[in-house]
Amino acid sequence: MRAIEQWLAGLGPRGVSALLLAVSLLMFLPGFTSLPVLDRDEARFAQASRQMLASGDFIDIRFQDEPRYKKPVGIYWLQSAAVALTGAEAAPIWKYRLPSLLAAVTSVLLTARIAMGFGTARAGLIAGLMMAGVFSLGMEARLAKTDAVLLLGILASQAVLAQLWQVARAQNFARPPLPLAAVLLFWAAISAGLLVKGPVGPMVSGLTVVALAVIARRLGWLMALRPGLGLALTAVLVLPWYIAISVQSQGAFWAASLGHDMIGKMAGAQESHGAPPGTYLALLWLTFFPASVGLALALRPLWLWRHSRSTALLFVLAWVVPGWAVFELTPTKLTHYVLPFYPALAVAVALVWEDLIAAPRKLWHWLVLGALALLAAGVLGAIGAYAARLAPYFTAPVGALALALAVLAAGVALAARAMARHLPLLAATGLAVMGLGFSTGAVLAVSRVPAIWPAPRIVAAAVDATCPAPTIYAQGYFEPSLVFLSPGPVRPTTPEEAAAHLAEPCARVLLPATDQTLAPISTEIARIEGLNLGTGKPVDLRLWQAR
Repeated sequence: MRAIEQWLAGLGPRGVSALLLAVSLLMFLPGFTSLPVLDRDEARFAQASRQMLASGDFIDIRFQDEPRYKKPVGIYWLQSAAVALTGAEAAPIWKYRLPSLLAAVTSVLLTARIAMGFGTARAGLIAGLMMAGVFSLGMEARLAKTDAVLLLGILASQAVLAQLWQVARAQNFARPPLPLAAVLLFWAAISAGLLVKGPVGPMVSGLTVVALAVIARRLGWLMALRPGLGLALTAVLVLPWYIAISVQSQGAFWAASLGHDMIGKMAGAQESHGAPPGTYLALLWLTFFPASVGLALALRPLWLWRHSRSTALLFVLAWVVPGWAVFELTPTKLTHYVLPFYPALAVAVALVWEDLIAAPRKLWHWLVLGALALLAAGVLGAIGAYAARLAPYFTAPVGALALALAVLAAGVALAARAMARHLPLLAATGLAVMGLGFSTGAVLAVSRVPAIWPAPRIVAAAVDATCPAPTIYAQGYFEPSLVFLSPGPVRPTTPEEAAAHLAEPCARVLLPATDQTLAPISTEIARIEGLNLGTGKPVDLRLWQAR
């Protein structure tokens, strides 16, 4: 083990980056192509991107015939580009996930880069290993949504701020020189955030700047960011689309994105996602797992507090505390909202990890490792138990869960042995292996439970050699995943209209199983039972075609 530890310790920045690239792909690729399209957000993003690419209209955003103005255009451009570059003909969902995968991998590398800037290449490796294993990042890397891409934009701007803060503090906050490339990167990242998720990305960096200014009690050093040049660049990059969509939508974009989506979530709980303040902190130990093991170990003996006045830890506090507080106080809560703060926590743990592992082991260390590992194992067990509740309409993901638990156990064993021998890099590697078992196991397990994926089964039953692109008229299940997967149109219907639809060529009608309106005049193709992930409710449907 010591030989491996020494080899890891001898890696320079390039070696660390190469290793973390390989580790990240190992973490994120399992299940990347096999996980079915997820309701509801992923399917909506992917379908809107598909329509944008098909129509050639890269200003407006539409889901079927309806405008989709909750988020700006950035993610749709990226997904459209990914599909266009890899072949747009009947593109599967994984092609729309490519921007998220690339953003997640790059985010791991940037996390390591920030840690290296404050510490050593070893600190960068530890931070990268911890971030690569984080459960929330593993999920977002596999979904065609905004959050992994938003994280990358935030990390790019925070990396520049970290560089500026370090130099400014060393020079007693005299205005430090900042390379033009770094200035341009900062403002380009701010612009990217505005185009991907509106003000959320700039808010995180803006609150960090405010907190750093309060800590420093000076403002002049921030002029190194050249705000005049930066705001001009941001205007050039961002305003053309915002002006174009304002004109095209006649102001509807602002009403939907700011009025309904953003302000609505801040004013009250939306879509049954309300939770009290403190929820994110309570869930941190699972969503940040397995890096939460390192965080707990660092907090318990107050290692972080002892270093809290260091340049690095002050930056981490400025990054995490104000932004986290905003999200905790916002009524609408989704676990990925606090993902932008996880790299900061990984950096904080990495900077004290070697000293922590070098210290004598105590009972507390083993209790933390065991308790959080059991928490992850319990979640995997709960997935299996929930699948069993869906019987007889499920295929038990026994193999995937068994493999996941075995990998999780192997990671625990490696981490424990490395901690006992005071080997910090191997201990961090053990945590990454735990993350591989947990995240990959969860993804592979749920992807192997057909009951929670009705849309693929509906489409498979509706399509045949005579009707390769049927029109599906649906009631009781009209989810975005069905729209994305169907090779033909998907339209809403009512039982009263269903009989008329059957007269159309290649028409299929999907109705609740209790509705037998079509039984005397049509043929039942399939019965689909399972769970609607969009609502969390069971579904029991029949698919009909003309006799």
